[in-house]
Amino acid sequence: NLYWTDTGTDRIEVTRLNGTSRKILISENLDEPRAIVLNPVMGYMYWTDWGESPKIECAYLDGSERRVLVNTSLGWPNGLALDLEKSKLYWGDAKTD
Repeated sequence: NLYWTDTGTDRIEVTRLNGTSRKILISENLDEPRAIVLNPVMGYMYWTDWGESPKIECAYLDGSERRVLVNTSLGWPNGLALDLEKSKLYWGDAKTD
């Protein structure tokens, strides 16, 4: 599957690699969704939102059980990396460097 964020429509979507079964997973309470990474082993996706209230969130790969992980001391979180071995999530912040 291919997952992406769309800042123009403020959505997170998924489709099969051949373009079939496209689905909107999250379309509410997103301001400026940016980066997205997946943990296929645990079945989670993580994304950044660098809008009015910047935050890093996660949900299951189907969009359910959404929750905020970080919403303080953020400026413009816009890059994510996931270390599966150490179970750590790293991000870059363009505003706070």
